[in-house]
Amino acid sequence: MLISQFPENYPVTPKSFPIRNRTMALISDATIIEEASEKNGTKHQGWEALRLERQLLTMENVLNQKVAWAEEMLIYGAQVLTNDNFEFLIESIPFLTTKKEYVF
Repeated sequence: MLISQFPENYPVTPKSFPIRNRTMALISDATIIEEASEKNGTKHQGWEALRLERQLLTMENVLNQKVAWAEEMLIYGAQVLTNDNFEFLIESIPFLTTKKEYVF
C-alpha cells in the first residue's frame, strides 16, 4: 500500500518532510523515536503524535544524547523505552488503526 498526501511527481522540498511526518503520525498507533539529533526531522512526527494523542515512545539512548526536544516531549506524555520496559510498553499500544497479536 502506498499512502501519500502529495500528488504524483510532486517536487520534494524541505517543507515536504514535516508534512510527510504528520501523515505517518496519523496512520500510526504509536511512534518510536530510536535515533535523533537537535536538527532531526523526527521531532515533527513526535510532536504530531502527541498532538493526535498517539503513544510516543523515545528510546533511552536518545535521551542520553541530551536532545532537548525529546526531553521536552516527556513533559507532554512521551514515554522512555528501555530494555526493561520494552515488552510492557509495546503491549500497551492501543491499536487505534489495527489489531495484531505479537509474540515476544
